[in-house]
Amino acid sequence: MHDAIQKISQLYIQLKSRLTLEQIYNGVVVSIIVIILLLSSIALYRPVGSAQFQNIEYLSQQSMYPETQEMAVRLMQQPQVRYGQYLKLMQAHQMELGQAKQLPPLDVEAY
Repeated sequence: MHDAIQKISQLYIQLKSRLTLEQIYNGVVVSIIVIILLLSSIALYRPVGSAQFQNIEYLSQQSMYPETQEMAVRLMQQPQVRYGQYLKLMQAHQMELGQAKQLPPLDVEAY
């Protein structure tokens, strides 16, 4: 029993002598990044709340932005809408909003 404790303590001392403070910091940073990525991926697969679902309903009923409306209608047909899908819908809506504000080029020959 005493020999096993000595061997464990020798392994601990060897490990401690090889491990530098920089390696410990790198391990902490990597573990924090992994935890953030894990939690964010879990959050993307959660179902949306009632406020977000009402927003999807509104976008499915409007006709001003047809591509967004089509995407929202497809989402409404699903039994459960995930946050990742909702965020894609919002991104598509923002892109379509930006396209609607652009005016066609001015035809100089018409004047």
